[in-house]
Amino acid sequence: MITALDCLYGSLLDAGLFDSFLKQFAQIADADSVAVFDFDLSRPDAMRFTSTAADEATNARFMAIFPTINDRLWWERSERDMAPGVVINGIDYASASEIKATRYYRELLQPLDILHSAGVCGVMRPDAQCLLTINRSEQRGPFGADSIAVLRAFAPHWVRYKQLEQRIAASHRDHRGHPSLAVFELGPTFDVRRMNPPAEHCIASGWLQRGPDGALRMHDARSQALWASCQRQAMSAAAPPPAVPVYGHHAEVVAYAALRPQVDGSLTPRRLLFVRPLQPIGVHADLTATLRASCGLTASEAAFAVALRRSETLADAAQSLGITVGTARQRLQEIFEKMDLHRQAELFQALDSLAELNDHLYHRAEPQLA
Repeated sequence: MITALDCLYGSLLDAGLFDSFLKQFAQIADADSVAVFDFDLSRPDAMRFTSTAADEATNARFMAIFPTINDRLWWERSERDMAPGVVINGIDYASASEIKATRYYRELLQPLDILHSAGVCGVMRPDAQCLLTINRSEQRGPFGADSIAVLRAFAPHWVRYKQLEQRIAASHRDHRGHPSLAVFELGPTFDVRRMNPPAEHCIASGWLQRGPDGALRMHDARSQALWASCQRQAMSAAAPPPAVPVYGHHAEVVAYAALRPQVDGSLTPRRLLFVRPLQPIGVHADLTATLRASCGLTASEAAFAVALRRSETLADAAQSLGITVGTARQRLQEIFEKMDLHRQAELFQALDSLAELNDHLYHRAEPQLA
């Protein structure tokens, strides 16, 4: 399922990947087709239906007719059980003979050769509903335990995806753009030459690492394998390498990285690595943001404080961020002054307390990805 999840999370930044996700998920779930019902009940014009079994015209026809039909049996009967992450098997709520007797089947399902459906709920609110369904023809028969198990394993990711999609949409509506784009300038051996504050945050968070030679590595083995392939493709001067999914510490995709050549008059080959998190860096639940908001630290100082807490030694923290030990000492002194501290042990104690507070207030309520 990993490749399908890569496409799903990647579609937050590249909408074209969503179709690839649907097709791959149909194969994984042993389905004839996969469809998404995404309804904003306060805005009928915003309703969306997308199916791998339908073309654009059929999708549009489905959206036009769907709100006018009242005999969507398994959909209507299962609504009382619906909640984010819940998996529904249609055969548990309506028999095949019942469904075939409805207008919903005759006008919408039969033209798509669909009789049996199961789904996972991503959103269920009074004003919005979102359901991803896997579908089969009458000939294929109902879904078995293996397909339902795939839906259950996928459910936390679908809920998380919808949450991230909503956050990004809200960011766009507020015209704030995406303030968290991390940029690394890399040398001929893909060693880090320069980076901006969000890039320092990626290092401090442990998503990416710098080796003793300055070369950039990914934290997760899967990401590292893809990153190595990306470097080989960049060296061959072929087409631009594809985006690399960056995995966090809980096996979830936290960002996407894209490697591009830096076009200038220099004879030395250099490249820029752009890392775009799937949610903005600096949300209040983040420790660096708390340090900035509560203690008045700059982005660089906050990133260094987090890196120091993880590395425990000044030299290791400096190396992980690509700064000199002298710069690290200067940042540490500035942190001491702003936080009214005098020793590194006091700083670690303060950081541990802030991290524990953040975890209690923000992270425990969020669903963990499987």
